[in-house]
Amino acid sequence: MHDRTVIRGQFDQTQSIRGVARSGGYSRNAVRRALRPGARDHYHRHSEIDDYAEAVRDVLADYPHMAVGDIAALVDWRRSRRRLSDLVAQLRPEYVTQTPAKAVSITSIRRGALTAVGTMTLGRLDL
Repeated sequence: MHDRTVIRGQFDQTQSIRGVARSGGYSRNAVRRALRPGARDHYHRHSEIDDYAEAVRDVLADYPHMAVGDIAALVDWRRSRRRLSDLVAQLRPEYVTQTPAKAVSITSIRRGALTAVGTMTLGRLDL
C-alpha cells in the first residue's frame, strides 16, 4: 500500500489531489483516503492469523521446538499451513534462546575417533 505520510507531504507542496496522484503514481482515491482526518499512517489489513498469534505464542512459550503441525492441532488451525508456518517462523526466535545442552557442534569433531555421546559410543572415524 502507499505511504500515507509521503502523500500528505506531497499534498502540502502541490495542494492538488490530481497533482499528487499524477506525480506519485497513486489513484486519486488513494490520495483522498490518505488525506482523510483520522487516517492511519500505514495501511493494515486485519488477518485471521492475527487472532491466532496469541495462542501460538502460548504454545511456543511452553514448547519452543514443537513442530508446526502439532502447533496447528493445539490451536485448532484450519487454514493454510504455510501462513501458520510463516507466523511460527516469525515468533519462534523469541522463545528459543539457546541450543539444547546436549547438542554437539560438528566443528568439535576431530579427525580420528569420536568419543561417547550420552550412552551411545561411536566407533572410529577416518577422514
